[in-house]
Amino acid sequence: MKKTAKIILVCITTLTIQTAYAQDYKNSNNSTSTINTNARYEIVQSSLAAKWTFRIDRVCGNVSQLVSTQRDTTTWEPMIIYNMAKCNNDGKIRYQLFTSGLAARHTFLMNTESGKTWLLSVYNDKDGNEFNGWGSFDE
Repeated sequence: MKKTAKIILVCITTLTIQTAYAQDYKNSNNSTSTINTNARYEIVQSSLAAKWTFRIDRVCGNVSQLVSTQRDTTTWEPMIIYNMAKCNNDGKIRYQLFTSGLAARHTFLMNTESGKTWLLSVYNDKDGNEFNGWGSFDE
């Protein structure tokens, strides 16, 4: 009888530890489809916040940010990219967007051929209004 009680105690302890571990598991609610390697457009979302959701044109490097309109609809707002070369619209994939799970300031746009990289930053227009844009690294 004592041996059976020990086996039951070990089973209960094992299940309790597994349940406690499962409660600490952080599940990501993001999901994505797999894009074709030749796909021109891709949606990239940071794991930090939905406001850091972007649509990238992987051929020309244009980036738009997902925003809400005044009518409570959703749209893509084109972003300013400083020092961007003119697009060679030949269909070749040249751009990649990277978002870090650490901080939004670690969000990068990169030309995969040249290595030229832009950093997501906050800028002010002439009226003092803030907007998000892309500034190139000092080279």
